[in-house]
Amino acid sequence: MFAHELSAAGLRGAEAEAAYTACGRYLRRRNSAAFPIARFLLPPGKRPYYDAMLAFCGYADDVLDTTEQGMHERAERFDALRHEALRRIDRGTAATAGTGAGPVTAEAVLICRALAHTVRTWDMDPEGIRRFLRTLRTDLDTSSYATFEDLELYMRSVSGDMSIWVNTLLEPVDDEATVKAIALGYGVYMLDFLDDIAEDAALGRVYLPLADLERHGLSRHDLTTAAARQRMTPSLKEAVRFEAERVRRFFRLADGWHRHVHPSGQELPRQYLELGRTVLAELIRDDYDIFQRRRSTRLLCTARAGGTTARSYLRTLRHRRVHPHRVPGIPAQRADGEAKDG
Repeated sequence: MFAHELSAAGLRGAEAEAAYTACGRYLRRRNSAAFPIARFLLPPGKRPYYDAMLAFCGYADDVLDTTEQGMHERAERFDALRHEALRRIDRGTAATAGTGAGPVTAEAVLICRALAHTVRTWDMDPEGIRRFLRTLRTDLDTSSYATFEDLELYMRSVSGDMSIWVNTLLEPVDDEATVKAIALGYGVYMLDFLDDIAEDAALGRVYLPLADLERHGLSRHDLTTAAARQRMTPSLKEAVRFEAERVRRFFRLADGWHRHVHPSGQELPRQYLELGRTVLAELIRDDYDIFQRRRSTRLLCTARAGGTTARSYLRTLRHRRVHPHRVPGIPAQRADGEAKDG
C-alpha cells in the first residue's frame, strides 16, 4: 500500500491509513502470488478498496481452515469476526472491538474497519456480506454436497458474492457484467476445489458433488483414500476431467466480462480469466492428475500472467487517460492519481 493510493482513494487520517494498510500487510504475509500482479491493473484510487475485499475474505477463510485450532475455537473466532464486521457495516466505524462474540484480534478489527468503509463508499449491499459470512461458516459443519445444485448454492453466496463486490469496484456498465463476473468466480472456485482435494480431505471436506463421483464409480471413501495416498485412479481421473469441462463452460460464459465494465478497470477481469485458463490448460496437460502436478505449475501460471502484465498495464494507463474513473466522493481529477502512480 502506497501513500499515493490512499490519497487517490480519498483516504485521510490515521484511522483510515491504519485500516487499509493492515489489509495490504495481511495480503503480503498470506503470500498470494496473484495479489500484487492483479492490484496494479486497477487505478490507484481503487486499490485500497480491492485490498480490503481480498483481505477480509482471505482472513475469514484462514480462520476456518487453520489446523492449529479445534472446531470450537475456529467457530468462536469466526463468529467474533462476523460480529465485528457486521456491526461496523451496520453502525459505522465508531464500533469498538471485542463486544458480544469472543476474541477479535487487533488485525481483524482493522480489516473489518476497512471492509465497512469500502461497503459504504461503494454502496455495496450489506446483505451480500451477511450471506457470504453465513454460508462460509457452513464449512465448519458441512463436509460434502450431494449434487452440483447444492454446491452451486454454496458458491453463489461465497465466490458469487465476492465476484459481485469486485464487479462493483470495476463500475459495470450493464447487468451482463454481473453474470460474467459470477461465472468466472465459479470457474476459479471449481479449479480450487480440484487443486485442493487432498488439503480439503485432510480437513474432512469433499467439495466435488457426490453425485458426480458416483457418476464415475467413486464413493467419498474412494476419494479420501486416493487423496491420502496421493495417487490417481482411472475413475478419479475421469471425475476430474468431468469437472474440468464444467470449468471450461464457466470460463466460456465469463468471456468478455472486461467489455462490460469501465475501461479503467478492464485489464483486471481480462487477466483473471487468462490466469484461470492457464491453470486449466496446465491441469489438462498433466492428464488431470491432481496429485502429481508439477510443483512449478503455480509459479508457471503466475509467471505467464506476469509476462502479459506489462502490456496490460500499458493498456490500463492508456484507458485511464482516455476514460478517467471516479472514486465515489472524490473529484475526478484526484481520483485517478495517475501522475503519482508507479
